[in-house]
Amino acid sequence: MAARALTLRYDGVAQAFHWTVVLLVVLQYATKWLSPGDLPFATKQGLNAWHLGIGPAVLLLMLARLAWRLTHTPPSAPDDIPPALQFVSRGTHWLFYALLVVLPVLGWIAASGFGAGVTLLGLVPLPALVGKDRPLAEAIGSAHGALAWVVLVLIGLHVAGALYHALVKHDGVLSRMLPGGER
Repeated sequence: MAARALTLRYDGVAQAFHWTVVLLVVLQYATKWLSPGDLPFATKQGLNAWHLGIGPAVLLLMLARLAWRLTHTPPSAPDDIPPALQFVSRGTHWLFYALLVVLPVLGWIAASGFGAGVTLLGLVPLPALVGKDRPLAEAIGSAHGALAWVVLVLIGLHVAGALYHALVKHDGVLSRMLPGGER
């Protein structure tokens, strides 16, 4: 027997945070993957400037999203999801929150250590978090890169879980985060 269809949805603010962060994270990965070594220097610099401008926006949105999440109860899980799987789901979401706050901060520290300027969306210059220090910047940059791969794995699990709910379970979990529809 299929689980009951969920009627509770995430509110519009939670959906807006979710999909805006998704878009910005996609742009973050694209700016890094589109800058191979054989690109002209000016192109690589431009992509890097975009990367350094989007990172603080992700940080700002994630802090606002976290505040929203802590003050607004999300929809309940379907009745037929075992407690252990609910725990994994909640843990994955909180790990996303943590990593999407930590990653921009690490990127900002690394950029500062390399002497690169960081701006909010290329408009608002932000202060350096550390002085110029190449060894520190390289170490922090390596951690930033490693955690970015962890986020990619989490994204894969998250998307696979959403598709499982939509295509196999048909329990309405995915539709709770999609814009439109009934509340």
